[in-house]
Amino acid sequence: MPDSFDHRRPGGFGLDQASLFGDAEGLGYGPGKKGVTVYDEIATGAGRLRTHWQPLLARLSPLDSREMAERVEESNRLLRQNDVTYTIYNDPQSTERLWPLDVIPLLITADEWRDIEAGVIQRARLIEALIADIYGAQQMIGEGILPPALIEANPAFLRACHGTEPAGGAWLHLSAVDLARAPDGRWWVLSDRTEAPSGAGYALENRSVIGRVLADCIDDRHVKPLAPFFAALRDGLAMLTPEKRDHDGRPPRIVLLTPGPYNETYFEHLYLAGHLGITLVEGADLTVRDRRVYIKTVSALEPVDIILRRVDDSFCDPLELNPDSALGVAGLIEAVRARTVTVANALGSGVLQAAAFKPFLPALARRLIGEELTLPDVASWWCGGADALAHVLGNLDKLVVKNAFPAFGAQPVFGAELSAKDRAALAARIEASPIDFVAQERVPLSNVPVWTNGRIEPRPLSLRVYVAHGPDGFVVMPGGLTRIARAGGSSIVSMQSGGGSKDTWILDSSETAASPAYKPARDQDNVIALPEPLPRLLGGSPNELPSRAADGLFWTGRYAERADGMLRLLRTIVTGLTDPARGWGPLDAEPLLNLAAWLNLIPWTMPGGNPTPGLIAEVQSAIVDTGHPAGVRALLGRLAGTAGAVRDRLPADCWRAVTALSRPPRLSGFRATPVQIILRLDELVMLSTSLTGSIDESMPRNDGWRFLEIGKRLERAMHLVTVLRGMSGVAATKDDKARRVSERRHLNAIVALVGTRLSPDGQPVNGLDRKSALEAVLTNGNDPRSLAYQLSALAQHLAALPQPAGGTAGDLVARTREQVDMASALVKEAIAAATQGALRHKDIDAPDGADSIRAAFAPLDAALPEISNLLSQAYFTHAFARRA
Repeated sequence: MPDSFDHRRPGGFGLDQASLFGDAEGLGYGPGKKGVTVYDEIATGAGRLRTHWQPLLARLSPLDSREMAERVEESNRLLRQNDVTYTIYNDPQSTERLWPLDVIPLLITADEWRDIEAGVIQRARLIEALIADIYGAQQMIGEGILPPALIEANPAFLRACHGTEPAGGAWLHLSAVDLARAPDGRWWVLSDRTEAPSGAGYALENRSVIGRVLADCIDDRHVKPLAPFFAALRDGLAMLTPEKRDHDGRPPRIVLLTPGPYNETYFEHLYLAGHLGITLVEGADLTVRDRRVYIKTVSALEPVDIILRRVDDSFCDPLELNPDSALGVAGLIEAVRARTVTVANALGSGVLQAAAFKPFLPALARRLIGEELTLPDVASWWCGGADALAHVLGNLDKLVVKNAFPAFGAQPVFGAELSAKDRAALAARIEASPIDFVAQERVPLSNVPVWTNGRIEPRPLSLRVYVAHGPDGFVVMPGGLTRIARAGGSSIVSMQSGGGSKDTWILDSSETAASPAYKPARDQDNVIALPEPLPRLLGGSPNELPSRAADGLFWTGRYAERADGMLRLLRTIVTGLTDPARGWGPLDAEPLLNLAAWLNLIPWTMPGGNPTPGLIAEVQSAIVDTGHPAGVRALLGRLAGTAGAVRDRLPADCWRAVTALSRPPRLSGFRATPVQIILRLDELVMLSTSLTGSIDESMPRNDGWRFLEIGKRLERAMHLVTVLRGMSGVAATKDDKARRVSERRHLNAIVALVGTRLSPDGQPVNGLDRKSALEAVLTNGNDPRSLAYQLSALAQHLAALPQPAGGTAGDLVARTREQVDMASALVKEAIAAATQGALRHKDIDAPDGADSIRAAFAPLDAALPEISNLLSQAYFTHAFARRA
């Protein structure tokens, strides 16, 4: 195959063929910034396409811009469907956005990758040995190879961890190296990620999406798979059993510790936990008792053996590290010292993320592993040395200046982009505190093609390569996370700076190219069995449901049911008042309007004799107004936030329904017509029904599902009582006919809103008397919308929940069941009391007289919330210690 691709040859990409990709020069695809020499990944200096890109571009070349746009849209739809997001903290418009993924992958040849892979493994071995020395004997300092200031002045050095040794002696379990290609084509190391590197899950999601979008291109390219890497990571973690562990025959319990839903890469934490088949936890889910880490589950405190953490070092233990942290676990370091838990990466490993170490790594490699580094670092000067300081100050206009220790934050400063005055100010800061600064040679990043605005254009890139500590040593992900700079010629490649990402394909034309580097198992025919992503366990065994997750699922059920009731109420009101066929008048709408006012959705007094014009505006406000405290947007926002915190416990279709529900309503301005409002409410009700259906059909019948069902049933019961109490009584009048008409209107409103259309005998609603109507809504055990059905379901779910191990918590569970039984008895008493005066005032001559139905159901209205309180105390708060 030729080194370049001649567009004049048959099958070439000449513009005369109207193809998408032609000769790079002919397409206007250049090196980027003028006057800057860079390496281009796709084209040679002569503008010819590089050999290993030709097969992919040959597949893409027949496409026109419209077809390419379809692939882009398919990619974005898959990302939206999976809700793949990334949080940008300093974005004033929105902190969360869709993960930015370009459809054209980065291609790397197998020969080139072998060199990268060997260099990354060598670097991991060096860093492993150096961290062990820093937290151990510190011989490198004693021998003068490493300046003491790099440890003493480094905020990432955890003095509390000095002298500790992780299980198996391994400090790094998932690390990363950021690489960049220089103009001469060599790869250089920009930085090391040794603390809790992000992006591996996003790299896997990139492959999942691009593998579908470019399925016709990836099949015959022998692109190395990513799944074996994650299998090696999973198996490597499983081998890190703490030395002092209760050997009870169970497999090691592994958890992934996340900072929570507000972290920038929370999606990745969910994705990795699901792919690895381990439990996602937050710091509040864990506790340390007797120098051992436990997870707070709904049944007991269960011991944790291995923690794969995505929380930064200093936030992991508020007792011995950052006292302001709410993300970690108090006493975690003491448990590490006691060797009862393994933390991966080991606490303190972030010390080597400091750029200040770079000038010393070549000498350290010769001393610690007896080798020369094959992947060189970008030329760096730590200003703590006199010679280095002089060099930096004399060459500021050519260098990039960074903080020596990443804990101090701040973006790199490009000396060439500063004015003379600003360079002088920077030099003064460096001279004032030289040990806090590092300067590096500015390496122009290589360019890679990006599809944007209907064409390809070059963007700078950096490649993050991941290495895991598998059962047999270090294993490198065949690919990684390619990041590209944002549009506009930015010099910084960063997701937080608005950059994007690419899938990374490692190519190999050999017949064995698809064979993974890590082979955990073979089937009986001696054919390699590639490990596939594990399905999310959705709660796993009963003892793996954290109390926080149970609480979140409980409230997800409540908010989902509350939203459904609110949406159906608003739709019934608008439909009834705007449908000429129904013939609703102001009095017909009065019961539902009173209920909406009871729920603070609309004002109590509507303007004019005909409430329709004012009502439409009020209903629209209840739907779209973000400032409406009881409105749809506020409630659906609470649903999305609560469900998002337990997203790993929900089926994918369930989560998609939640995200679709929480999107802003598509109503324009304050002039939305009734039909627009009805159509949007129909859509939301349909999504609400879809959410309920996905829960019913997709969730395994484990404890997580039961807590969600308990929340739903309890909220539906409370909603029924609210419906009965929120509708005012029949108008006080001595006219018996008018009273019957008004009463029938209330009966119709109650039964229709609840969803019951016929009586138990199949008679029309108009034929129901007061007692029969109330019984149809309340005591019909065959109707899934009746109050009796909700209480019966509550009793069944409570009986099936795991029993706390005695003590006060067990008493609370017993009291909860008693409360449900009491609620069932109160229903019968309420019906008897309410039907004495039914829906009338006790004294029809006193318009302000007490409404019997409100009074009759007041005890039930107080009893149902108490069930929620007791459940919270028994299962969610862990105020009482419960051991397995």
